[in-house]
Amino acid sequence: MRIGLTKLLFCLIISLCGLRATGQDAHFTQQYANRLYLNPAFSGLGRDWSVAVAHRNQWPSLNGSFITNQVSADYRFEGTKSAIGMVLQQDRAGIGGLQKLQAALAYAYHTRLTDNLALAAGLQTTIASLRVNYDNLVFGDQLSDYGQTALTSAEANQFDPTNYVSFAVGSILYNNNFWAGLNVSHLNQPNYGFDETTRLPLRFVANAGYKFYLSTGLGRNNAEFSVSPALNLTHQQNFSRVDLALYTIYSPLALGVIYKGVPVTGADQDQSLGVIAGVSLNRLRIGFSHDVGVKGFGRQAGGANEISLVFEQLNLNNLFTGRRSSKINHNIVCPAF
Repeated sequence: MRIGLTKLLFCLIISLCGLRATGQDAHFTQQYANRLYLNPAFSGLGRDWSVAVAHRNQWPSLNGSFITNQVSADYRFEGTKSAIGMVLQQDRAGIGGLQKLQAALAYAYHTRLTDNLALAAGLQTTIASLRVNYDNLVFGDQLSDYGQTALTSAEANQFDPTNYVSFAVGSILYNNNFWAGLNVSHLNQPNYGFDETTRLPLRFVANAGYKFYLSTGLGRNNAEFSVSPALNLTHQQNFSRVDLALYTIYSPLALGVIYKGVPVTGADQDQSLGVIAGVSLNRLRIGFSHDVGVKGFGRQAGGANEISLVFEQLNLNNLFTGRRSSKINHNIVCPAF
């Protein structure tokens, strides 16, 4: 009976996690502030190096929201077309419950195809660990008639930590006005789970956008006023989601609006509206976003809040040394947040 109760509780945790994202993959509102997680081909693209920190709190109205913390870094080797990237991420579902730790290492290669077109390609290996945290869980034998709890439980902890390795590949085609990327993760479809395992299905993420430059009316150098519509498509097994976004930059400020879960796939899924605000201060970028639930569970659970900090050394030189400034450069035009 006690073991059955434990399994029932665990299944409930897994069910809630499934509402969040198929295959336990996080979905960031500020996806371009977490670009190494979005696509390994972003490693070293648009900068010499960077270190980014992100925190996402999803469904804050719940007693035990879904938390994602991430640290990422990338470095482009000077005088070469190669770069490396690294992502460390922790996901915590509910009060204690399911926890996931993952570490990813990526390699990217950048090359010019024509005078006005460039390609970045990346490979990534991820090691992930899943475990159930019993520290914050209270079982029946810890409760008394007066509501008091004992410190320990006799419940058998049946779910030992489990690990798996996953591989991903990504590419980005871009020039001075547009970008289009595709990332395919879980190429080896690893087994994951506890008492019973299942195969992690392939996950496809495609994104694209176009930047329109407008007159700033400002006399200072490097001032930018632009508007960028963007599209993001996620597909994994029988789950598909389309996100539409509009970003604007008026240096040093950046604003964005993203509608997640556009009802074009015919599926009954959560829909939310995210608002993004960011500021760029020399080598530091600070971003904040808030999601408002429009339809589905997120509407009652409080949406989501997200904060990002990015430290970076920008590289404004041309893609290849000696080319004219009119040619394509490393500074890809996708949004910063």
